[in-house]
Amino acid sequence: MSDRDRPIDLRTEYAQDPIGIDEPTPTLRWRVATDRRDARQSAVRVLVASAPDRLTPRAADVWDSGKRRSERPAIEYDGPPLAAGCRYYWIVRVWDEADRPSEWSQPATWEMGLSAEDWEASWIRRAGTDQSSPFSCFRRSVAVTGVVERARVYVSASHQYVLSINGDSVDRGQAFAYPDFQYYKALDVTEHLGSGENVLGIVHAYHGAGQGRPASEPGLLLQLRIDFEDGRSTTVVTDDSWETTAGPWVDAPLRNEEIAEPVEIIDGRQLSPGWDEPGYDVDWESVEVVGDHPTDPWERLVAQRREVTHETVHPESVDRLDSGSIVFDFGRVYPGRPVVRFDAGTDGHRVELRAGYHRDGAVSDTDGTQATDMRYAYVQRGGVQEFRPFNYLGFRYLQIDDPGESLSREQVSIAVSHNAVPDRHAAAFDSSNPVLDDVVELARRSALYGCQEGFVDTPTREKGQFLMDAFNISRVTTLAFGERRLSRGAIREFVRSHYRYWAATGRLNAVYPNGDGKRDIPEFTEAFPEWVWRYYQVTDDRRVLETAYPVVRAVADYVVRHIDPDTGLVMTLSGGEGGPYEAGIVDWPPEMRYGYDRDWPALTTVNLFGVNALARARDIAVALDRPRSERAYFQDRRRQLEMAVVEHLHDGELFVDGCDAHASSDHASQHANALALATGTVPASSIETVTDHVVNSGMQMGPMMVPWLLEALQTSHRPAAFVELLTDSTADGWANILEQGGTFTWESWHCGVDALSEQARRNRSESHAMGATVLTYVFRVLLGVRFEAHADRQLRIRPPDAGLDAASGHVPTECGAVRVSWERDHGIDLTVTIPWNTTATVVVPSRSDRIVIDDTTVAVDQPSTPDLSGIDAVRDTGDAVAVDVTTGTYRIITD
Repeated sequence: MSDRDRPIDLRTEYAQDPIGIDEPTPTLRWRVATDRRDARQSAVRVLVASAPDRLTPRAADVWDSGKRRSERPAIEYDGPPLAAGCRYYWIVRVWDEADRPSEWSQPATWEMGLSAEDWEASWIRRAGTDQSSPFSCFRRSVAVTGVVERARVYVSASHQYVLSINGDSVDRGQAFAYPDFQYYKALDVTEHLGSGENVLGIVHAYHGAGQGRPASEPGLLLQLRIDFEDGRSTTVVTDDSWETTAGPWVDAPLRNEEIAEPVEIIDGRQLSPGWDEPGYDVDWESVEVVGDHPTDPWERLVAQRREVTHETVHPESVDRLDSGSIVFDFGRVYPGRPVVRFDAGTDGHRVELRAGYHRDGAVSDTDGTQATDMRYAYVQRGGVQEFRPFNYLGFRYLQIDDPGESLSREQVSIAVSHNAVPDRHAAAFDSSNPVLDDVVELARRSALYGCQEGFVDTPTREKGQFLMDAFNISRVTTLAFGERRLSRGAIREFVRSHYRYWAATGRLNAVYPNGDGKRDIPEFTEAFPEWVWRYYQVTDDRRVLETAYPVVRAVADYVVRHIDPDTGLVMTLSGGEGGPYEAGIVDWPPEMRYGYDRDWPALTTVNLFGVNALARARDIAVALDRPRSERAYFQDRRRQLEMAVVEHLHDGELFVDGCDAHASSDHASQHANALALATGTVPASSIETVTDHVVNSGMQMGPMMVPWLLEALQTSHRPAAFVELLTDSTADGWANILEQGGTFTWESWHCGVDALSEQARRNRSESHAMGATVLTYVFRVLLGVRFEAHADRQLRIRPPDAGLDAASGHVPTECGAVRVSWERDHGIDLTVTIPWNTTATVVVPSRSDRIVIDDTTVAVDQPSTPDLSGIDAVRDTGDAVAVDVTTGTYRIITD
């Protein structure tokens, strides 16, 4: 094997050289960067050691897997127990399809987090901290005597913190969690500590219960371990030696009723500069020690495996109003914190600021904000200073009233935040249609900025992690960015919601974590198996599949328990009791139902989601090799429910919206018929009629449920209708968002819904990433890349036969990027690169009995010629030719 066959991109639990791992048997992953045809893995060997000089077959002192026959580019560690806080080194080699070994990889590392008994710190807080005074500052001096070899901080806060060392910001965190399942973060701070006095500074915020913020108590926990080159070590913990004071925030009203965050009014005179640096000498208060960890309510600490990253964005333009106010335009909507540097502050001068989505001269305080109060205020001290609030919002414009000086663009910025995805350009798409390309970019950046400490509903109002929103965004991030850890964490959190609130009924929370605790939506619960399955197809994450399976089974049982014995339909599916979600949401906001007839106990959408949940439960059971009886249970129940749907909800031509035991609706919505197509429930005799109805309806599904419409168009092979739906700027959809100047996907379409009043439109989110799902279907339908079977090592490439003249791009997989470029004239000219260790079926439109592969004419349905390596078969499928290929680059041309 050549050096190109050496494993690269080594990852532990989907991260490169992570610290703070609490999985006792972490999964190790790799890939090989080769385009050699038929290149695949046949065996693997992994060595794990306590030091890099022990990474040899004879010296590995932790674990030697031995040579194992496996095609999977991943292995679960199954050596001796791993020690808390320790770093481990590992290498891997693989054997290829001819059983030839590669060179050993370069070393990679992972570091374990702390176990429960390793915590020495106490939970502390400022006495009297509550929601009316949520911001506190803490400091502690640390004397460093000697050369630091390694330093780690382990930190947790209820709810959020900013950590600095010697005045330099080190980290912001962490993800919101219930206190009995509290997250902590592990940080490498070796480079931040110097000889002599060092100061740990923390700004802590507790906002109380709200959307995405569970009920808890204010608290802070930190443990710093310093290892010196001379073998000494010291540990610093939160205890009664810390000092605290109230932050410089002034009491203010909440921004809205959802997030429990106050309008941030900061008095720059209340906290002297340098408070978090050495040499600061002011008498602060003693902290309140709540108790040694664990203490009520913090029962358990769980390592957080996701990060939020930050970047600075300056305005694209500035406009000075006659009133003296200055409006800064950042060109697009971003989630972040406005930062303003004042070079000549006047002591006591109050500066008013307002963020927003729209402006008519001044920045609007209502349009697009969902009734969120987007104001800020800053009271200056004399001289140079910086206004920097704690919490983020989504906005495009920032208005500053009476700043006291002529601010330049360089003095104003947004500290933009988003989840630290592996590669924000891991996937790419370019086509012959510029409007389509703009839609793709709109979806890409919306998905990126919809990822914060979780998959947020919107960065402006709720900021909570709704199950359907999270599923929709996760569909995009796993493909567009190669993201894994945020999706994995979100799925696990919703699994926890089942055990916390719904174990007896088989449901999941609609939003989790959350201040109002127990809240569900029927279709959200039904959609969970689909999310688990889609995530697994892309990631090959068997551990999450195993974790989620009992809940998937419970969801299937939840559906089955509601089946009426007389009709065989799901009737009045329990959920959303006493609110607008009861018995089935159909779509959201309400105007996005487009007149769906909900006045029936058996809703077609609920029943079709049930059909799909049972189908996905079976797929997952098969992937996990569950007993045949379990697989048969899901299969039989799906078939029975599907037959009942056709019998009672299909009028012979179309699917109606609902029924009871005696009558049915006379309204055939796009929702009902698109879902029937997407789930494969339409009788063969009605497929064309149902498809025509769905296509001719244009856009009559909202951004929340639109992926099922896109799935329907994919399933029914209507690429021209797909392109038209995406690019028609005069009708509801993504192109119309662009036409109206939108730069982030919206919560609802605005142009084609007569019932949507101007006031209602103003109360809809204009930064709602759930609408970004269009990106995944562009990859699937127009680039033609689909994930097949039970993992991403089996692909299907099918360029469309209409709608576009050309497209190119790439999509990441666990084994590398799949690359596709095609153009159509009389036939298709397609070039495709299949990554290492992967197979694909390439389907190209053709009715000819011959095609050209790599300049060689090949007869269809004949054995491939010997000189065409990597090709297993060339088959006629009726209106297309299917070519089965392995790793490598291929050019296929049809007449």
